[in-house]
Amino acid sequence: MYSYISGLLRSKSSNVAVVENQGIGYRIYSSTRALNSLDLNDTVTFYTHLYVREDEISLYGFPEAEGVALFELLLNVSGIGPKAALSICSAGSTPEIYGAIVSKDIGWLTKVPGVGRKTAERLVLELREKIARDLHLDASSPVVGMISSAPQQSVEGQVLQALLGLGYQDHEVGPAIRQALALFGAQARVEEVLKAVLKTLAQGR
Repeated sequence: MYSYISGLLRSKSSNVAVVENQGIGYRIYSSTRALNSLDLNDTVTFYTHLYVREDEISLYGFPEAEGVALFELLLNVSGIGPKAALSICSAGSTPEIYGAIVSKDIGWLTKVPGVGRKTAERLVLELREKIARDLHLDASSPVVGMISSAPQQSVEGQVLQALLGLGYQDHEVGPAIRQALALFGAQARVEEVLKAVLKTLAQGR
């Protein structure tokens, strides 16, 4: 029904924003992380998801399209409702959350309020390969194949390409890649380096 809503940010709390557009105030639930970056009375845009149930009609939204895409992906996991999805979205950036799921970092996921070990394992089980498919990656790899098929590309280049595909920026992953390459040495394999980098990035935020 609504793809996005733009207007003035009239109020906000830890997980709710009120955006005024043409005299109408839209109550939009969002992540704490997203709302912390917004200032009152600024013109803002929320990409939205209309959540409809028999006893509830609510708007959920994020300042970036990637945020609402992640939120909708989480809602597809059995046992994950909008409140739990918002809690997960508040725990880190979209690339960090994707990275934790792809690398099966149960420890990182269980630090999210409301996410126990069973829920974390379910997130990995149900989303790991789907994330790889959505990012056009090879799902047959031990880490869901976030690896380039170009044989001439170095291990460092393949790992970097996979991380860029997850939404990370070159400058923020370079040190972690070099650290992992130094750890594993000349015999480093793409799978082990990528997994180590994802864990470093997830734990360091």
